[in-house]
Amino acid sequence: MFSRMGVRAGLMLIGLMGMVAGGIRPGLSAAEPEAKVAPVPAGLDLAVIKTGIRQGTAQGLWNRDKHYKDLEELLPHTAVTIADLKGPAVITLFRISKTKPNPAWPRGIVLEIYFDEAPEPAVMCPVADFFGDGCNGRGMDFASRFVEVVPAAYNAYFPMPFKTAAKVRLRNDTDAKFFGYAYVEWESLPAWKNDLGYFHATWRRKAFQLTDETRETFFHVEGRGHVVGRQFSIATDDPRFADFHFVMEGNNEIDVDGRPRAIEYLGSEDSFTFSWGFQRPFIGPHAGMPLVTKTRLSIYRFHDPMPIRFEKELTWSIDWTNEVFGKQSGWVDYATVFYWYQDSPAGFRHEPLPPVADRMAEVLAPPPEKAPS
Repeated sequence: MFSRMGVRAGLMLIGLMGMVAGGIRPGLSAAEPEAKVAPVPAGLDLAVIKTGIRQGTAQGLWNRDKHYKDLEELLPHTAVTIADLKGPAVITLFRISKTKPNPAWPRGIVLEIYFDEAPEPAVMCPVADFFGDGCNGRGMDFASRFVEVVPAAYNAYFPMPFKTAAKVRLRNDTDAKFFGYAYVEWESLPAWKNDLGYFHATWRRKAFQLTDETRETFFHVEGRGHVVGRQFSIATDDPRFADFHFVMEGNNEIDVDGRPRAIEYLGSEDSFTFSWGFQRPFIGPHAGMPLVTKTRLSIYRFHDPMPIRFEKELTWSIDWTNEVFGKQSGWVDYATVFYWYQDSPAGFRHEPLPPVADRMAEVLAPPPEKAPS
């Protein structure tokens, strides 16, 4: 039998333990719980009511509106700043209209984005390829997780945070004036967080001899960050490569921080989450094929469910030395875009863009001395 005093002491001990477990320190009454911030459940971010947030749009190019007569036009061989923003903030949307008069427009207009006064752009990419409209803007309209090709316009929804400043520019490398409209949507951040990365994107085009002994590197970055996506435009006029059967057999090998093949996909189509080749056009939120013919291919994949992370460096190569098809030889042309976040707004050196004629060529022709026999 417990005495009344023993029972009372036991109840007090149990109550004290409950208060500590429930977040009330000794000395606080039940009406004064210790302040805690509960995490927002997944999927409810959009429902969170925020205060003190500034939002805005930055307009560009379209000076036919009476309120924006001073907007600069994108004349031949000039550049126009669409947005010049102060941080901390985040770009939430960049969009630009499409026009048809100038056939050099898809790769002749270049998107450049600078963060925090960095001397080098974090983004430098022909506009059509940046939005996943590969093969000189010949793909179908589509909507994905981060980019859209909609009737007469392009939209990009990559979040692009910055600490102090952001500058979004369009550069016209063609001989014709660009006629269109662009704008940026942005939102202020309460404070900068040091674990936020700066968005990057880079474009590269190269043609090479493809054999069962070929291994080509397509992307290399040094620093700390993670890859979130890529877009490939592949072209060939070699009838032996029709339907890209040999092209698809290249293994995608990703070396991370000194670990060879830390991530590997056995087949290029599998690296884009497809199987048995590139069969027909398909559009999904994370992977798609907006253009598929026997000799032209535009494909994309976003890795946001599992970004490919690196702390020192990352190298992305494709290796055809698996002997699946035996001896083959031909000329292929790759135009690639890689999208990633990095801890620094500076330091990545983009390859100089080739002349507009080479960017717009249907297929980069091999030099005569390297032409396949």
